[in-house]
Amino acid sequence: MKGLFKSKPRTPSDLGRQTRDLFLYISLPDSKVVMAELSRNIRDMKSILYGNSEAEPVAEACAQLTQEFFREDTLRLLITCLPKLNLETRKDATQVVANLQRQQVNSKLIASDYLEANLDLMDVLIEGFENTNLALIP
Repeated sequence: MKGLFKSKPRTPSDLGRQTRDLFLYISLPDSKVVMAELSRNIRDMKSILYGNSEAEPVAEACAQLTQEFFREDTLRLLITCLPKLNLETRKDATQVVANLQRQQVNSKLIASDYLEANLDLMDVLIEGFENTNLALIP
């Protein structure tokens, strides 16, 4: 777990893998450090996908992040861990997922194929609307 918290330049693929690993550690008794790192990673993902005040998004970086996110089943982990995230991180995660769903890799929408193969996730998401503490818009 020591390697999870290194500060070094990360590729979009590294960021996707590290985020997936952090989701796996979110249930540890002292998960404040994990939560802080996870929030930072999700903000970094958002920056890659939307750009920032200094730079526009780079198509290749967006494609790498998209491939890693869906290849490693990170969406499933994000959805199951959503109740554990703070409100700001949930908002950022929502924007990340919304953008990833529109990303094309090799003229193909990876998110559509992923969701089609994992229809059970839709049931989990729909159940989330019943939890007013979890829903972004009650």
